[in-house]
Formats: sequence, structure tokens, C-alpha cells
Amino acid sequence: GSGSLDMKIAICNTILNRVKSTLFPNTVKEVIFDTKYGTQFPPAHTDMINKTPSKECFVAAKCALNGVNLAGKSLYFISTKAAPKSWAHKNRPFYKTIESTNFYN
Repeated sequence: GSGSLDMKIAICNTILNRVKSTLFPNTVKEVIFDTKYGTQFPPAHTDMINKTPSKECFVAAKCALNGVNLAGKSLYFISTKAAPKSWAHKNRPFYKTIESTNFYN
């Protein structure tokens, strides 16, 4: 995947936050393939899902699973360009921006 290690960790955090939330499915696999409210994780819905993850992706997943949290309680993220028009921007509390992506609780 693209983005820095921090971005990858924050996305992993968002996935884990969704697994813990009653608003979303209960497993990582179900969360990334979930389409109930659109697709938050587009690579899961394209050929990207079949590509071998980079070593940095594995490092990010291990960091997140071991407690490194860069996304707080975020359940949503969206590019800063699209954010003002997004449902999350209008309906969820802003947490922070990492690179060009806004994270929302």
C-alpha cells in the first residue's frame, strides 16, 4: 500500500477500532470487505487485495496489534480533498490529519 508507516498504522488502528465497535462487523476480514455504508477500504474491492503486502504493511499491522495507536478511536478516514463533502466530516468528530487524510471518531 501507499503512504507512510504512520499512515499504514493509523489505517490498521481504524480497522481494529471498527472490529471493537458495535456499528461494524466483528472480524478484520468482515470489516475490510464490509459494504454496508460504502467501501472504506477500496483495495479490498479491487485486484489490489491479491497483491503481496509490503514488509512495511506487516510492520504496521504488528505495531497496531501491539498497541501503537496513531488514530485514537477513529472509525473513518478520508482524503483531505474529499473530506468537506464527506458524511464523516459532517457527522463525526474530527480526530486529526495524517499526511493528506483526515481521521474521524
